[in-house]
Amino acid sequence: MLEWHHAWLWPAASREQGADVPGMLVSTDDIAVRFLDRFGRRRELAVIEAADVPFEELAPLDRPIPYPGRKSFVSNAWASATDQSMACGSLRQQHCAMLLDRDPAVGLRSAGPMELRWSLQGRRHSLRPGFVVSRAGQREVVCVQPEELTDQWRHGQEVLSVAAAADWQIRVLVPPGGVELDNLKLLYAARSPQWLTAGQDQVLAKQFHPPRTIRSGVRAAGLPSLLGLDLAYHLIWAGRLHTDMCIPLTPSSTTWADAGAFA
Repeated sequence: MLEWHHAWLWPAASREQGADVPGMLVSTDDIAVRFLDRFGRRRELAVIEAADVPFEELAPLDRPIPYPGRKSFVSNAWASATDQSMACGSLRQQHCAMLLDRDPAVGLRSAGPMELRWSLQGRRHSLRPGFVVSRAGQREVVCVQPEELTDQWRHGQEVLSVAAAADWQIRVLVPPGGVELDNLKLLYAARSPQWLTAGQDQVLAKQFHPPRTIRSGVRAAGLPSLLGLDLAYHLIWAGRLHTDMCIPLTPSSTTWADAGAFA
């Protein structure tokens, strides 16, 4: 199971109409949410009227557009659990989509399906969260933390906490970096179970109790080295095997299964 080392959850605001956050000048009455409905029509509702809108099933409000002069800066992130394709407008958003896909509690999801809009001191403001997901039966609005935490970012998070009156949870994801990101990309490439042969996964997983290197476990299972390595990565992705994600992932990485997995 994925550990949310790169996330934290904002508690929902009061569910009463007009609820706000101390020090804020914006209430739920001031916030609207814009989205495309199932028929592709652009809609806008007061945030307190949007609790039943299935944002995690809707298309993005706008498709990400590459920067001028670049062939593409938009990367589709495939959700292996739900077979959904999400267009991510930045690498940071794509890396967070990988984190979401590793969480078995996350079901349906959509990238950028909503935009919050409000006015403050005569100026119009807007915020488009990175994702909306269904996680363990609860709707979560997921924000991708930027590299620089500006006053605009902090103000947007405060507004989101007010908008939680629509019965959302607010989650902030910090994209992984360095070795952890390199490992995540390796596992993401092996995430699809479609190429697995029945029974191979169980044979391989049993070799890792007690812990041993991936290479030695593949040999003990009698599997071809490349096939066995990909399968081991898939099992780590799925949480059936474990390794230290802070150390570069190689065939020599020590890997283990849960003690009670084969009891």
